[in-house]
Amino acid sequence: MSFEFRHCTFEMDYESYISFLLQHHAELNLPYPFALKLSFLSSPLLLGKAMLILSEEPYEIIGAAGFVYGTGANDYKDRQICQVEVAYLLPAYRRTLLFGYALQALLDAMKAGNPDVETVQFWSPQENADLEKLFSKFGSLPGAERSVVNQLVCYRIPYAELQKAGRRPENRHLVQQRS
Repeated sequence: MSFEFRHCTFEMDYESYISFLLQHHAELNLPYPFALKLSFLSSPLLLGKAMLILSEEPYEIIGAAGFVYGTGANDYKDRQICQVEVAYLLPAYRRTLLFGYALQALLDAMKAGNPDVETVQFWSPQENADLEKLFSKFGSLPGAERSVVNQLVCYRIPYAELQKAGRRPENRHLVQQRS
């Protein structure tokens, strides 16, 4: 099966990205009221980059991800930090190599938009065993930090370490990346 990682650059991409995430907003593990969720979903379109993940057969959206440069706490001036606002794959695609390819496409987009990115940061609900199992792999990377704030876990990982962990040369021919 082939996949496409398409950066949102056109109005139709923006609409598809927002529409897909709104359809799945209850599954995003964002423990916020809807208005705040909408802010997290849309901020990559304004302050960073958003990406659609598509299955090439049938040609349909199976995931989306987005990040911003900087953090709201520092008025987005700390652009050496790239904060992932949302990352979602349909459940049927979660136990495949696709996660690794999507991570690499996201990391490549981060660096392409800002070569000075040093840290990747994201937040997760504290009381989710499945997410904790997945994210503990990131937390074990050299230089990674994990902290708990108001029942949310903040993961901060050096970009270089995350990129090294995400690079997998095998089967790269299965994935096409288009801008």
